[in-house]
Amino acid sequence: MDSKQDLLGLSPQLWWADGWPQNAVQGSITSGFEALDQELPARGWPCGALSELLSNQTGIGELRLLVPVMRQLTSQQKTVMLMNPPMLPYGPTLASHGIDLKHLILLRAKHVPDRLWAVEQCLRSNSLGCILAWLPQSDLRPEVLRRLQLSAQQFEGPIFVFRPSMAQGQVSAAPLRVLLLPRPRQRLALRILKRRGPLHGDYLEIDLPQPCLRR
Repeated sequence: MDSKQDLLGLSPQLWWADGWPQNAVQGSITSGFEALDQELPARGWPCGALSELLSNQTGIGELRLLVPVMRQLTSQQKTVMLMNPPMLPYGPTLASHGIDLKHLILLRAKHVPDRLWAVEQCLRSNSLGCILAWLPQSDLRPEVLRRLQLSAQQFEGPIFVFRPSMAQGQVSAAPLRVLLLPRPRQRLALRILKRRGPLHGDYLEIDLPQPCLRR
C-alpha cells in the first residue's frame, strides 16, 4: 500500500495534510459568504460535527456571522437553539435579518455541566436544525469536547460552540476551529485554526450581514 489512493481507500475520513478530503462524511450548509465557503472543507459549515468559534470578547459580530444559517434553517421551519448567549438577543433585530422567531429557542442554564448535558441531549435527539452553545470557560477538559463531538455525529445539522480565544492553544476534538477578530466598518476577520484540509494561515475578512429591507 504505497500510494495515496490506497491509503485514502482505508477510510473516507482520511486525507493528506496538503489536500482536501476526497469524500465528505457529513453534509454542510452554506455560510452565506462565498469567500468563507471556499475555505471550508465541504464548502460550508459542517453538519454532524462541532464548529468551534473563538473570540477574545463578545458582541463583535459572532452572532451576525451565523445569520445566514439561522435565516435559512428557520425559513425551512427547522428550530435553532441558542444555549446561554452572553447577551440577550434582540428579537426585532433578528427578525429584521429574516430569521423566523417562531423557530428560535433560547435556553439558559446557570452551571456549565447543565449546559453540556442539555446540548448533548439535544444532539442525541436530533430534533433541532442547529445548535449555538456558549461555553465561556477556557478550562474545559479535552474529553468534554470529545464527548460532544461524538454526540454531534448523530446530529444532522451544524453545531457551533463559542469559547474564549485563550482556548486556541488547548486540545480540541472539534474538526473546525475558527478565530474571530473584530474589524471596523461592520466587518469581521476570521482565521481558520483547524480544518480537515491544508493549513490556512491568512486572515479572511467578511462584511457582516445587514438587516433585510422591508417594503
